[in-house]
Amino acid sequence: MTPARRPLFPLFQIDNLFLHKGLKSDRPIMTVDIVTELEKLVSFNTVNDSKSKPPIDCANYIKDRFEDFGFITDVIESKGFYTTLGRQGQGSFKILYLAHYDVVPPGEDWKTDPFKLHVEGDIAYGRGTCDNKGNIVSMLKLAETFQEKELPCTLLLAASGDEEIGGVNGALNLKEYLISNGLFPDYVVIADGINQVVIHRRRNVLPTIIKAKRKISRLKGREETIRFETDIFGSDSRHSAYQRRGVDRHALLTASKYLDLNGFACVRDMRGGFVKSNVIPSWVELDIIHPDAEGLELEYDETLTGIFRSLLPLSSTSFPTAYSDLGTTVSPNMLSIDDDLWTLYCDVRAMTDDNETVQDAFTKAISEKVELYSIRVPQTAGCVNSDRNSRLIRAAEWSLKKEGIKYKVMEGYGASDSRYFAGHTADVFDFGPKGDNLHGPNEWVSLSSLEENARFFYSLIEVLSRDPSPL
Repeated sequence: MTPARRPLFPLFQIDNLFLHKGLKSDRPIMTVDIVTELEKLVSFNTVNDSKSKPPIDCANYIKDRFEDFGFITDVIESKGFYTTLGRQGQGSFKILYLAHYDVVPPGEDWKTDPFKLHVEGDIAYGRGTCDNKGNIVSMLKLAETFQEKELPCTLLLAASGDEEIGGVNGALNLKEYLISNGLFPDYVVIADGINQVVIHRRRNVLPTIIKAKRKISRLKGREETIRFETDIFGSDSRHSAYQRRGVDRHALLTASKYLDLNGFACVRDMRGGFVKSNVIPSWVELDIIHPDAEGLELEYDETLTGIFRSLLPLSSTSFPTAYSDLGTTVSPNMLSIDDDLWTLYCDVRAMTDDNETVQDAFTKAISEKVELYSIRVPQTAGCVNSDRNSRLIRAAEWSLKKEGIKYKVMEGYGASDSRYFAGHTADVFDFGPKGDNLHGPNEWVSLSSLEENARFFYSLIEVLSRDPSPL
């Protein structure tokens, strides 16, 4: 990927805006109302999946808001995806706060309009409130703080539109853009987390795509349609990285268990509440044929039957990994047929970058039950495993204590844009507000935590800039 090579911020603009502290007082003081700002951001339909891309209007709105606070801005485009970037200051270090404005499809079972903010006390409901537009509001509150204060650093604020399908045209493109313009940061805070947890470790995402040709056979039997439903303990989230084996029920794996218990049953057809690659379908229905010599002669799909019988072995497949608190997750989230070719998509989370070993393990797990057409586990961005005692994370802990925010430093569940910055030259962690039901119905965020996080973001900059350091 080749980012644009033109200078991001013309030197004359930098001179005029940042070398003369007194000019800040000439700008009208702008304010951010958290509810109003979140309401506006949620109203943009920024669903990002195989069928649609977020339009540029949300990126432009964020650009305008950054400019309201004196930031020099740009909107970076890559293959129809847009990332808004703003810069202010010329301090001794560079720090990037990165969020994303794209969201997953709303799915089913919402109690309110997912694209219209609904507020009940401190809780705001809507698609993207927690993942991830609330974080953009906290970044705007941070920008508000620096209107009348001299920046001790180079502050970079960015909002991408391509996190939910991998981030190649969002965070990765931004990273290369910053490198090419001499702006790669010393510190990176990915504003994409939950419940004010400092996330220093995340597993790799290993998308696994399995294809097999449909094969129709016949037998005498009786037909039954059975519906299987997903049940995530303690949450409505459908984000597959959050499921814990042995506690949560996955609809497709439950169906596989049914076939395991009914060894002679065959699958005629199926349908389900499929949403996207990292979202567990809320339900799946199978048209099942039970063999019966007195029954009707019926068609069934040998390949589809084999796929469902293979799901449990696939979910238990083992391969070498580094340590993770969350272990390895194999989640079959999408199943479709096109031109007599079944495609199964498994969302795999593991602390390994060795995609070839993973592919070999899955091939062994499924090949006895299904005649494979192809199986592919492409190379991806990799794991995040930041030093728990890095200067950035120690500064984060100091700042959170200063602001009176209860926190933990721990491993996160899902992937985020941090994987594109980990292992380069920057310290990195993820952080987000209080909320829940990510990728599920009735997603919500705590409004007061958005205010708290903005104060934390400010304190973090203050601590990192101190000389001598309190760390």
